[in-house]
Amino acid sequence: METETQTNSETEVKPKPSAPWKHGLILDPDGVFRYYINNVFAKDYIGVVPYDGGLFFIKYGLVDFDANELCLYEDVWYYVSLGQVQLQYTGLAMHDGAWFYITEGILDTTVNGLIPYDGERFLFAAGRLVSEHNGLWLSAASIGGDNKWYFLAAGMVCNVSQITMYDGEWFVVKNGILDTSCNGTIEYDGATFTVVNGQLYG
Repeated sequence: METETQTNSETEVKPKPSAPWKHGLILDPDGVFRYYINNVFAKDYIGVVPYDGGLFFIKYGLVDFDANELCLYEDVWYYVSLGQVQLQYTGLAMHDGAWFYITEGILDTTVNGLIPYDGERFLFAAGRLVSEHNGLWLSAASIGGDNKWYFLAAGMVCNVSQITMYDGEWFVVKNGILDTSCNGTIEYDGATFTVVNGQLYG
């Protein structure tokens, strides 16, 4: 005699769907972005993490929307606005009272020498604008310069023509550059000076 086995669909046990595995920056159902490491909320984590093609600055496991400056992480300075690294930005950014050169959202420490910006030229050292420099400065070939002496004010090349002092000596500046072609005599401050290759004597 054959027996028929019937299944009661009302009593059939179905497995519960498992919760999604969380790793990385996750938008939780409550609308808050949290950073997870192996399914655990990384509440002590501080750093930069990728999300949807961008980079975000994380502080104590959450996107730091108050971050609107240069932020340091693992020896790299990131330019951050509302918690997001500004990867599309190249230009100047201020931090702690100084200006720095940013390339694609990161402090560019390779920027050295006289660099054009916004129609002017400025002196940079390791990405920082050297605003404290005033007077003559040699644009050395070793850092990609032209071996000319430029007259700077607050780190910016100034298109001036004047007599200026450098290292205790006086020199002729023409259109912001030491005029090494200037030779002969010159009247300055009520006296006559001999000029050799732009330097005053006598």
